[in-house]
Formats: sequence, C-alpha cells, structure tokens
Amino acid sequence: MKISLEGKTIVITGASSGIGEATTRACVHAGMRCVITARREENLKQLCDELGERCTYVAGDVTEEGFNQHLLHTAGDAYAIFANAGYGLDQKLVDYNMEQFQALFKLNVFSAIELASLAAQQMIEKKSGHIILNASCLSKFSVPSNSAYCGSKAALEAIAKSMRIELKKSKVFVSTVHPIGTKTEFFKESSMRSGTEFSEFEQNTPAWLMQKPERVANAVVKCLRKPKPEVWTSFPIRFLSVAYSALQR
Repeated sequence: MKISLEGKTIVITGASSGIGEATTRACVHAGMRCVITARREENLKQLCDELGERCTYVAGDVTEEGFNQHLLHTAGDAYAIFANAGYGLDQKLVDYNMEQFQALFKLNVFSAIELASLAAQQMIEKKSGHIILNASCLSKFSVPSNSAYCGSKAALEAIAKSMRIELKKSKVFVSTVHPIGTKTEFFKESSMRSGTEFSEFEQNTPAWLMQKPERVANAVVKCLRKPKPEVWTSFPIRFLSVAYSALQR
C-alpha cells in the first residue's frame, strides 16, 4: 500500500544545492510542502521563489544549539525529515586533525541525530512519520583518505538501525539513503575544507559510478511513498557492499 504524500510536510536540511535541492524539487512535485534549510540564504530564496508557496525556508546552521528545534517549530506538523546536510574531508588518518574530525561529526552525525530525535518525539505522539538519514554507500565499506566521512556515515547507519527498532511500534519509519558518487558541490567543498586543489576521491571514481542528484531525489520520494529500511541507487554497488561484508580481504 502506497502512502499519499499530497499535503504532507517534509523538512530537508542541506537544501541549497545538490541532493537536498533536487529532493526539494521532487517532493514539491509529489505534492508535499517543503521546509528547507542551509546556510546559504540566497540559494534557498531562489529555490523557494522557483517552487512557489509549497516551499519555505529557514536559513541557518543546523549545528547551532536550538536551531533544529526552531526548524521543526517553524515547519509545524512535519510528516517527514530528510537529514541531508554534510560534507567530506580528504585527509589521511596519519594526518589526523582533531578539530576538523570533530567538526565533520558535529554536522554529519550529531546534528542529524538531534533533528531525528526531536522529530521522533512529535511523530510518536501522532503515530505517524518518516525519518530519512542520508548515509552513503561508504557507510558499508571505506576508502583511503576519507576515514572521517566514512566513519560518520557508518555511525548514521548504525544509529538508524536502532531507531528503526525503537520506533516500529509507534508506526514511525526510519530509512537510510546510500548514494554512490553524485555530481554535486560535495567534492569541491571537501577539497576546500581539506586545503587541497582537488578531490582525489572524485578523480579516482570512474564515470559510471557518478550519478545525477535527481536520481537520489527520485529514490527518496519513492521511499516516502513506500517506506523501506535502505535506499540504494546502484544495484552493483549494493551487491559489492554485501560481498565486502562477507569477504573483506
């Protein structure tokens, strides 16, 4: 049985570009009301102007104390959240930088889990809702020079599994999204934060493993209509993740 999305509200973080922006468009086209957030207010304003009254924004930093609560209060009766905000870090573990590591986890993990927990409290009362966390295919296996990012996504996945069990009786769905390489500003942002000219991970990723953000967005909407624990946009990589778990060598 499919869930009707018409008129339902979803909160989307990291919506100023990439997957968040594409998912906002897809959700509005599916009949949902979107409350979006990111730090770049001008990008959010342009997106809302384009999509009309179904889309409103709250500019700000999801890692700031009290912001997620303010975001949910502004959204009102939110049926779903898509915790999408995050970035990578091109850094070998031998060059470990505590401040950079902590900052990445603060955004990628702690802000997402805070938003999910606050939203779950509202959803439990209504016995309805859907929490979606943007993990990554790299939550299943790691790549060199990206230990912080891979670790943050693995943490998100593990926490989501616990939440899924805890919230099942309350009829609140919990899903994780596992994109492969996506053509967004992600790699440029990672390089900038890492102080490198380019992302080695992006350069070493073959073209067939890169996808458009719209593919992820459509998969998220499909999951909202028919919830499932994990959302994958590449069957070969899904298969590879299973093989890696069984045969790590």
